[in-house]
Amino acid sequence: MKVAIIGGGASGLACAITIKRENKDIDVTIFEKLDQPGKKILATGNGRCNLSNFVVSEEYYNGDHEIIHTVLDDFDAVNALEFFNSLGLKIREEEGRLYPYSMNASNVVALLKKEAEKLNIKINTNCKVESLDSDLTINNKYKFNKVVLALGGKAAPQHGTDGDGYKLLKNLGIKYQPISPALVQIKTEEDVKELKGVRFRGVLFLRDEDDDDDKPIKFQEGELLFTDYGISGIPAMQLSGDIAQMTARGEKPLLNICFTPDLGLSDINEYLDNQIDRGLTGEEMLYGILNEKLAHYIFTKNNGDTNHIALDIMSLPFTAVGTKGYKEAQVTRGGVGSDELIKHSLETKKIKNLFITGELLNVDGTCGGYNLHFAWGSGIKAAKEIANNA
Repeated sequence: MKVAIIGGGASGLACAITIKRENKDIDVTIFEKLDQPGKKILATGNGRCNLSNFVVSEEYYNGDHEIIHTVLDDFDAVNALEFFNSLGLKIREEEGRLYPYSMNASNVVALLKKEAEKLNIKINTNCKVESLDSDLTINNKYKFNKVVLALGGKAAPQHGTDGDGYKLLKNLGIKYQPISPALVQIKTEEDVKELKGVRFRGVLFLRDEDDDDDKPIKFQEGELLFTDYGISGIPAMQLSGDIAQMTARGEKPLLNICFTPDLGLSDINEYLDNQIDRGLTGEEMLYGILNEKLAHYIFTKNNGDTNHIALDIMSLPFTAVGTKGYKEAQVTRGGVGSDELIKHSLETKKIKNLFITGELLNVDGTCGGYNLHFAWGSGIKAAKEIANNA
């Protein structure tokens, strides 16, 4: 039996390796359009490669819950560690996040490539798949018994994931949910250039513009950073997928930043009263609690009115107008849903023996190794289906 895997990233490599381990007689070929496989892996975790996480569950994922369960039910943190160990990759843990012991992504790619070589997996590099027919013929030339689409989404096109997979899906008549950037910086309607570079720990709240009960849709706490176009930092990136989808629908999501998550409004008012008693009536009254740039911004915005200043320290409002694009994004939101797949499987209903893995599926994870975990897991899930069916 001949199997083609289109895409030599994390999902494709894990799939190829697992197929050959399950059944050495299956002929496996990876088609990779770049000059080497695994290039996007090299960029993950700022080059340190956040492989997975000790705590893996549905709550860390967005998208199609049926697909999430299909993959995670068969691939948890223990399974991930077993896979890494089988490659000879020693793991270290930092606050639940799993990294290669060397803290170097290149070691991960090297071991994956070495294992593929040992298993006689053919890797055709500099080989772009221009077409895939419903009879599983690639580029009108290569015929296979089974094909896996593991091309990734549109995020980080500089690493090869520039949306080729969606073109193949369209040509095959396979539908997918609208896509947008996720895990990316947020752009605001307000001009925040004067705050560029201000870094702080706070809480970022996301609200619907038509929400009357003031209850946030979501919120994230952590280190935030003002940029010349808006807001960055992990909390902003965690909410960016929702914001990209909302703004694509023509909505204007509301954001609020709390700069003092451990203090209440009464604490802030008491602090300001004490500063005034000390004779501080200008923006310097805020220097004991806020960065100088931020103190100037909030003081000037409110013309020195301490009541409004206190409210802005607790909940400074902004309007999101979108996010940065796919080039800056870490992952793509949207993709093929469970309605296009056989139940509890990654095989498509429309085309028998065609499987879809990784970022092409309607699943995206939060920061912390969850997207790579899903890539490994979905590749291995499809591989075991293929080997069992053989």
